[in-house]
Amino acid sequence: MKEDLAIRQNSLMNSVFKNTKASDSEKFWQYLSLAILVFLSVPVVSIVFISLDQSGDLWRHLFDTVLPKYILTTLWLMIGSVIGATVIGVSTAWVTSAYDFKGKTLLSTLLTLPLAMPAYLMAYVWTDLLEYAGPLQSSLRSFFLWKSSQDYWFPEIRSLGGAIFLFSFVLYPYIFFLARTAFQNHALKTLRIGKMLGQSTSQVLRTATIPLARPAIIVGTSLVLMEVLADYGTVSFFGINTLSKSVFDLWLNMNDLAAASQLSLIVLFFVFVLLGSERWSRRAQRFSLQPLGNISKKKELSWQMTVFVWLSCAIPIAIGFAIPVITLFTKSVLNNNTWEIQKLWAIVEQTVSLALMASCAACLLALLIGFGVRLQRGTSTKWVAQFGSISYAFPGTILALGVLWPLSSIDNVIDHWMREWFGISTGLLFTGTAFALVSAYVIRFLAVAYGSVDSGFQAIPGVMDKLPRLLGKKLRFTLVSIHLPLLKSSLMTASLIVFVEVMKELPATLILRPFGVETLATHVYQYASSEQLAPASPAALLIVFVGVWPVLFINHMFSKKL
Repeated sequence: MKEDLAIRQNSLMNSVFKNTKASDSEKFWQYLSLAILVFLSVPVVSIVFISLDQSGDLWRHLFDTVLPKYILTTLWLMIGSVIGATVIGVSTAWVTSAYDFKGKTLLSTLLTLPLAMPAYLMAYVWTDLLEYAGPLQSSLRSFFLWKSSQDYWFPEIRSLGGAIFLFSFVLYPYIFFLARTAFQNHALKTLRIGKMLGQSTSQVLRTATIPLARPAIIVGTSLVLMEVLADYGTVSFFGINTLSKSVFDLWLNMNDLAAASQLSLIVLFFVFVLLGSERWSRRAQRFSLQPLGNISKKKELSWQMTVFVWLSCAIPIAIGFAIPVITLFTKSVLNNNTWEIQKLWAIVEQTVSLALMASCAACLLALLIGFGVRLQRGTSTKWVAQFGSISYAFPGTILALGVLWPLSSIDNVIDHWMREWFGISTGLLFTGTAFALVSAYVIRFLAVAYGSVDSGFQAIPGVMDKLPRLLGKKLRFTLVSIHLPLLKSSLMTASLIVFVEVMKELPATLILRPFGVETLATHVYQYASSEQLAPASPAALLIVFVGVWPVLFINHMFSKKL
């Protein structure tokens, strides 16, 4: 009787909820989601529209000569980087998950720190250390009495292999985070079960543990591939002709907007193939393991093996974080200039202002999208969620191209209308302003904010939506008075991560920044691209310092869940 009564009460609540008249509110959320969808789709639609224009003989010349080489170089860079990052990320995740040893928590935290180091900073620092006039080769020549480069061989850091090396050591934390979570959740239990059944560790790893963790590893590798595809600072500094760099050159150096847009479509094709492959690989994979108590107890390592693990894991930590930070700190101290410090504070103010505006706007849109998805009002909301989740994959150069063209068109229309009717020139109202730059930031990093907010919404019980409606409250009350307080931690996490990502963003900032406005990333780029690492070091160190905090915060949240 009690079960029947509960079922009737639940069905009654659902029927009342469905029949509650809130058509005006529902229409508002539908129109709002449609407006957000238009905003998010503007760059892609703009690029497609521009690409329809004639690009002369330049596109055909590129297609017949260098374009196949650019595509091949991009593919080799992506493949090499993802192999290196996967080997480092999976191996370190396995060691820190499957075994217990002294300092494991500290080591796990240190292994994630390279995530705070932008790839272009790694390129600047390691080029300074490993080039012919750098300290390493100079010391080798002095010790072995070599007089020129013809007397010995040394690997060239400014090469495709050098870029793969750096990307591997700076991007492996994406795979480390996700693989470690997968190993902690279920793979270790499977390993213990296999051991009890008499199978060797290698057999269990091959047949059960790695397949169970494969979805998480594939997500991490997809993030690595998209980061490599979107990079501009590293490949530009190394002189590697990738597709993203070629878009920049075609647009700004060769002044062919149509050809740049056509090449952008090829890059976007790569992006959608990566995203589609990642989702297809996880299409039908569902795993469920019940708690098994002490069966998942980890093996304790001896002190000799503990030393070996620490020394092995210290290599990616040193290459991806410690050595670059020490180098930047040393050069910052040796290059102490009062005028530069005063100038740097002005740049910090501009950077923080842009990052705050972008993070607040991205979190607001993510909140609205998440609430719209929770309401499930119309197909436009689903499309908004899809666009919001893939926007992070768009390279900054292509995003800047897609944002700048429609804004400049609007400026020209307004200026023409004002000249014709009032004889006044309005100039550029949107192009070259903070609005254009913040819009690009929001579209680029909305996926980061939406991921955090969406996870927060999933933790809120569905009954929290129904009760206010039964009491006659509007949807606005549900969002502001109920959901918003419960989403404080998710919004904080989202805003913090977006803030840091904006500070590191380089190509979109280089193209869209207002005249006279400089950020920490562009300041570092201008000095370091001219082989002046010392003046760029304080700004680079600030970028890394700010980037460390969300990494530590994520580590703290991860350790609480274990």
